[in-house]
Amino acid sequence: MYLVNSSEMKEIERLTVEKYALPAVILMENAGINVVDALGRELGSLFLRRVNVFCGGGNNGGDGFVIARHLKTEGAHVRVFFTGDYDLLKEESKMNYTAAGKYGVEIINLKSADDIKKHENSILACEIIIDALIGTGLKQDISGFMAQLIVYINMMGKYIAAVDIPSGVDADTGDIKGVCIYANLTVTFGLPKLGLTIYPGLEYTGKLVVADINFPAELLSGPRKNVLITKELVMPMMPYRHPNANKGHFGPILIIGGSPGLTGAVVLAAKAALKSGAGIVTVAVSQSLVANVKARSDEVIVAALKESKDGFISEDAYAHIMELVGQAKVVVMGPGMGRDKGTQSLIRKLIKDIKKPMVIDADALNAMENDKTCLKNMDKDVILTPHIGEMSRLTGIKIEDIIRDKIGVLRSFISDNKVNVILKDGRSILGDTDENIYVNTTGNAGMATPGSGDVLSGIIAAFMGHSMLSAQAGIAANYTHGLAGDMLLSEISGEGITAEDIINNVPRAIKALKKQEA
Repeated sequence: MYLVNSSEMKEIERLTVEKYALPAVILMENAGINVVDALGRELGSLFLRRVNVFCGGGNNGGDGFVIARHLKTEGAHVRVFFTGDYDLLKEESKMNYTAAGKYGVEIINLKSADDIKKHENSILACEIIIDALIGTGLKQDISGFMAQLIVYINMMGKYIAAVDIPSGVDADTGDIKGVCIYANLTVTFGLPKLGLTIYPGLEYTGKLVVADINFPAELLSGPRKNVLITKELVMPMMPYRHPNANKGHFGPILIIGGSPGLTGAVVLAAKAALKSGAGIVTVAVSQSLVANVKARSDEVIVAALKESKDGFISEDAYAHIMELVGQAKVVVMGPGMGRDKGTQSLIRKLIKDIKKPMVIDADALNAMENDKTCLKNMDKDVILTPHIGEMSRLTGIKIEDIIRDKIGVLRSFISDNKVNVILKDGRSILGDTDENIYVNTTGNAGMATPGSGDVLSGIIAAFMGHSMLSAQAGIAANYTHGLAGDMLLSEISGEGITAEDIINNVPRAIKALKKQEA
């Protein structure tokens, strides 16, 4: 499913009205009907339910007037609290304001905190709230009376349905503009807005329903630069295993990493690769760690590398590593590798010199904090897998600023460096070298556990070992990784999920996707 930003949605609306001759008032009517229908599906009969509709002065408020009218005909007890100025409403919103009044809907003006206090009994006397205050055009932080009203609504503890987007979410970035409505349900129109699908906006969205309000199909069908990763997208991507294949067809995978106290990362990546279908997996670690790695996985081949006096992989291991690279189909670099200066220098040289497809993760990303020249002019297929902290180190952008505009930061980094990137988050985001953005829809908070990112790197490498390009492998692996975690969450508490648990559920997730059981 495609995603849109606010300007793209505005253009769809404009073309619908101007090119396809569908009046804006009909789009508004369809929007309102769909919100009421969705509310009925969620809550059952609306007859005699007490509903307050909070309407702003824009088109979002116009949708709210339609909703109020239809709720009235459903037999609900409905009031509208209007924060705008009637004289400034667009024509279609004025029409629906007037119609709501003629249908017997009480419309109360709210312009100040004093108005809230004056009408407090009426405001509180409801079961359901409709948020039609602010739509997708919000760019500035909400302040003053509107901020007070939103905080007040949230504190009421009622069931809240948001119209198109919760008031306060930036439709393009998911950023929260000062304050935001905490919705239980959001009914959005035509296509999902980017800000509804990524954190922090996702947290305020509740259940998301995408409603068809009769935009022309060709305006919604793309192609577009922003895509939601769903099972329908991923199922055809899943790697194929020929019945007469041998283990060499699905690799070999070389994983370079590990350091004193951090051998678990490479072991988890290796196990994840094997559980995801890799035929041969070699782990290259400093020689003092070989026994530890062998003891934790019988199926993995372990290569001993020269090490520094502190036990990190030595720069003198370069030739041996390049020999191992020559035998590999895909290289993973970074899990648990540590931040030794000599090792970091080696990492940068390897990234530059290795000509095989690569997954660059963890400490290999940290090695590029102050020197990313090794990424320039690459002639190989590469994917980076930073979490937000690593992305901050890579870009020099503060974590809080990345959170405010993850997609903008991702696109800028990719434009500068011409590599594919998965930005790991509660909803991970993949950006490819064509600057397409893919937002994942699987995963849960229980997967915020040590080693989960190493598992993802292993799955990506295994899928690349099946001859998938890194961007495609990243999309499929991201979804599979999250699905494995979601399957676990259906069985155990999120607090109990470990990286090993995720690994052991990866084959189940793959089977579900291949058999269309996801």
